[in-house]
Amino acid sequence: MTDLDSLSLNLLTLDDRDRLFRLVDSNREFLRQWLPWVDSNRTADDTQAFLVQVEAQHRAGKGPQYAIERQGELCGVCGFHTLDARTGTGSIGYWLGERFGGQGIMTRAVQQLVAEGFETWGMRRIEIACAVENYKSRAIPERLGFMYEGVIPEREWLNGRYVDHAMYSLLASESQPDHKVYSHDG
Repeated sequence: MTDLDSLSLNLLTLDDRDRLFRLVDSNREFLRQWLPWVDSNRTADDTQAFLVQVEAQHRAGKGPQYAIERQGELCGVCGFHTLDARTGTGSIGYWLGERFGGQGIMTRAVQQLVAEGFETWGMRRIEIACAVENYKSRAIPERLGFMYEGVIPEREWLNGRYVDHAMYSLLASESQPDHKVYSHDG
């Protein structure tokens, strides 16, 4: 069994409050480079409010958010920002704690999300938008065969400045069948 074989995606719940807050808090400076919500997540209660929102989003059929775990250790989060059944479009977001980067973890997690979006949720198009200068994040859709569509100017307010985003998409008709590469709970 390789280290990546021990990966799992598990639906985020209120039970994840303390360990999720600890992961964010211990990676605060690393995460705030690219994530605008980090500074507003200052306490475990802030994390709990996020998890309440995540559970409501999932119950409403607007997309799940998952804890990414390796051998039971929380590495990060990935999930759907949106799932729009009317248009058949979904949008994926993700982040990892700093020490988990560069190991193939997020590529595997996003690969699983893409398969879920197409196979379970019936999406026709999945999008990923990343800050233009966030090369590590951009590598994920590029590795997975997403089409680069261009730049969306000033898409996000981040740390006192606007940042442009690179937009990627993958159509169901263009995706390769996913071979289940690790367990997926939820």
